[in-house]
Amino acid sequence: MNQKVIMKIIGLEFLIIFFYVINGAFVSIKQPSNPLLQFALLIPLALGLFIYIAMKKSWQMYFFHRIKKNHFFTILPLFFVLCIIFVSTQGLNVTSISDLIFMFLMQVLIVAFIEETVFRGIMLRVLLAKGAFTAVLITSVLFGVTHALQLLGGQSLEDTVIQIIYALLVGLVLSLLILDGQSIIITILFHGFNNFFNFMGNIESSTLSGYLIILVLFVYTLVLWKRVKKGYSIHFTKNAKSI
Repeated sequence: MNQKVIMKIIGLEFLIIFFYVINGAFVSIKQPSNPLLQFALLIPLALGLFIYIAMKKSWQMYFFHRIKKNHFFTILPLFFVLCIIFVSTQGLNVTSISDLIFMFLMQVLIVAFIEETVFRGIMLRVLLAKGAFTAVLITSVLFGVTHALQLLGGQSLEDTVIQIIYALLVGLVLSLLILDGQSIIITILFHGFNNFFNFMGNIESSTLSGYLIILVLFVYTLVLWKRVKKGYSIHFTKNAKSI
């Protein structure tokens, strides 16, 4: 892997960590209750990414293509995972409809858009020139590391380990779905709903549900990897371009 690619990946990782640290510090100091304010400092990053891709007209390059309806069964396990989360958190807290709406918008259009565009869009595209396995593994590990830094402190070691493994497996699954020809819009929607259900649930998701989701994602990862290896994937590596 050449130095130029390494520097791009490191730069992207530090960029996203920087914004999350700044936003986290703001939330810790101000402790805003409004979901819009809880993620307000991430909005400039989301806008920056949107403008960057729009200016370069690179939507297709970063996998923002039309959702394929005939691939519904391929993404069915994602719905199953969301159902587990929804049931485990005992539905949504509907005390404030405005909070529900703002949280949904922030999770889908800001948080999920940022993370999927960076990890499953730009990083994955850059690394595909080095091979599918390398691209999937590195982007997934960095996705897990980023979430591990966000989880430091405030919870038990078991819960932290579960969530790190969960983030790693989610990274593997979503990256493999992209290689299997899915639109990044699918991964953004799943990511957004996943966060939304966890943030707005009536109770915190149980440890048991965490283990169940990890099992589902592990099996799903194996199935997707076999699909990609058997040639179902679009061969992005042949036409991979650097940013």
